[in-house]
Amino acid sequence: MEYRKDTAELGNCWHFAEQLGGMDVGPNDPMSENFKKTPFASLIRESVQNSLDAVKDTSKPVTMRIKICRVDQRNFAHLFELRKYIEGCLSYYNQNRNAADVYKPMLEYIQECMDNRKLYYIKVSDFNTKGMHYKKDDTNCPYYAFVRSGGVTCKNDDTAGGSFGFGKAAYFYISALRTILVSTMTERGKVFFEGVASLCTNKTDNVKRVAVGFYDNNEGEPVNDQEKIPTRFQRKEPGTDINIMGIRINPATEEDDKNAIYKEMTEALLRNFWMAIYDKKLVVEFGDVEKEEGKEYCKVINSENLEEQMEFCGFDEVDSAKKVKNYNPRPYLEAVANAELDKNHVLFKDKLPLLGNVRFYAWKDKRGNSRIIQMRSPRMLVDGKRNYSSNEFYGVFFCDDPNGNRRLREMENAAHDEWSEKNWKVNGRTSQEAKDTMQELKEYMTYCVGKLFDSKDTEALKIRGLEEYLYIPTEVEDDDVLESESYVGDSTNELKDDGNSMTGDVQQESQKKAEPIKALGKVMVGNSTSAAPQEKGGLLSGHSKKHKSKKKGGGVGSRNIQGRNAATEGGAEGTFMEEIPVRYRSFAQEENNEIVHNIVIHSDHDVYNGRIDLLVGGEQSDDEVDIVWASDGKVSGNSISELLISSTEKNVIKVKFADGMKHAVKLDAYEIK
Repeated sequence: MEYRKDTAELGNCWHFAEQLGGMDVGPNDPMSENFKKTPFASLIRESVQNSLDAVKDTSKPVTMRIKICRVDQRNFAHLFELRKYIEGCLSYYNQNRNAADVYKPMLEYIQECMDNRKLYYIKVSDFNTKGMHYKKDDTNCPYYAFVRSGGVTCKNDDTAGGSFGFGKAAYFYISALRTILVSTMTERGKVFFEGVASLCTNKTDNVKRVAVGFYDNNEGEPVNDQEKIPTRFQRKEPGTDINIMGIRINPATEEDDKNAIYKEMTEALLRNFWMAIYDKKLVVEFGDVEKEEGKEYCKVINSENLEEQMEFCGFDEVDSAKKVKNYNPRPYLEAVANAELDKNHVLFKDKLPLLGNVRFYAWKDKRGNSRIIQMRSPRMLVDGKRNYSSNEFYGVFFCDDPNGNRRLREMENAAHDEWSEKNWKVNGRTSQEAKDTMQELKEYMTYCVGKLFDSKDTEALKIRGLEEYLYIPTEVEDDDVLESESYVGDSTNELKDDGNSMTGDVQQESQKKAEPIKALGKVMVGNSTSAAPQEKGGLLSGHSKKHKSKKKGGGVGSRNIQGRNAATEGGAEGTFMEEIPVRYRSFAQEENNEIVHNIVIHSDHDVYNGRIDLLVGGEQSDDEVDIVWASDGKVSGNSISELLISSTEKNVIKVKFADGMKHAVKLDAYEIK
């Protein structure tokens, strides 16, 4: 049987306009870096988020159907004419290595599809959504923002997930041809169809042409007549289909390749949208809906089988992942699904001044890693922060308050995977609203963790020296000299019904001396101006002792770095640094409505003309935060100099940081010689 070109295609073809001026678009695209490492996970995050933002009836879940399909080259010959525009990209940038790296594989791929007469694509469809309306020259309509522009968004809802207009790049970078076909029907039954290819400036048919071309039969405008839309791309009810053209699948291993893609997308779905599914806001179907030989290929994921699907993907009840992108969502689902079931499943509901109504779920479990998953109204994972606590739990922070969502949305980055005040700018500067909101968020999560493990039924047990193992916010006056004897506790591995997750038995018989923890961070101690009496020089650490080398990441093992000039760090010409070991602890308290950090330092040696550099601990790295006030010494940046550290008395320095927040403070010890 012979196929006519327009039998299924209905005259749709490519339109790349002649470029008459303006700036060329090169073969490099920095946006691709955000998506190419995890393309299918990026597709899930962007597509599901977009569909949840366009829900039509909020009393029902949004349903998404994701299916791998294929089109016959003989029925869509004009679609495959994209090949000549790809050749045009190589022609225009014929000496550009990056162009060759991008467009030669693209050219080889489309030739393989033509040889096999098959082009595979992913069809992403949503239901119970509004569809996308289009009006020519109207830059505020959704269809224009998604299909016919870059860096534009028209999501006016403060709860919407996307707000940068870059999310559609996730669709293009999965496509081996950087091409998508979009078909939509609005709530009023209007339809729009068009294909888009995002290439680079090209020279085709001896004409210099623009980078973006459109596939339609309406002279470069979206097709708005149902009868002129190819049958396989027609919508029958409100919603949108996005067809990602060009998926690398080997026809010989088609089913295995499909299943591998579905599995990757399923895992990404469960990691990012488990709460939306659990709360019956989302249902997702993978594969074919039709039955073949009595077997149903479609896999449905909904609130009823959510836990079962997590088990199918290998998610157990322990999250041991170091990075949140690889985290195991199941224990966090456990925290939410069993909230208030018993004393180990806790739910806090509060109304905060800025964020409004918030919830904090926690499951106290001895296998917990103290990670707190963060979400807002779309119920999509934003981030997962580790809480540096000695307690084991899994936590979930959730905000669905309209005002809180507005604030949190402003603090999201383009990838929607962090909340940070630096993302909320006003006139080029970080918004004060952002600083206040972030401080409230951090303080609330700290408060919840503290409340979670606050034992009201158990009398406090003081164990001397234990505060040197943990950061415990006790009064400075209770900090005894560390040479005194201490009791040491052993874990019983038993879970308490209330209070801390692990109990301890005290070894009162042995009365071992506590070995204090080694400090983390920086303490540089100087003697560049002979401030120390000559006869006491031997008391300064490093003069006659051998020291262990310092490992990356902190610690107080000393290292001899004589010969390195320290003048650039505030030292005098000809002064040098050497580490000294100290024991310390730090804790934050509120004084006169301000956060004050108390740094308590114990040293075995007297130190004169000392200087300390303070770092604050983050999940990925340590950060420098400026100090605005200290109770002793001279402040500069994150350093305090001109300090005396005594070996016979406790050394307490009160510090205020510029950001006004609570921190885990780290330090190392040095001596400047």
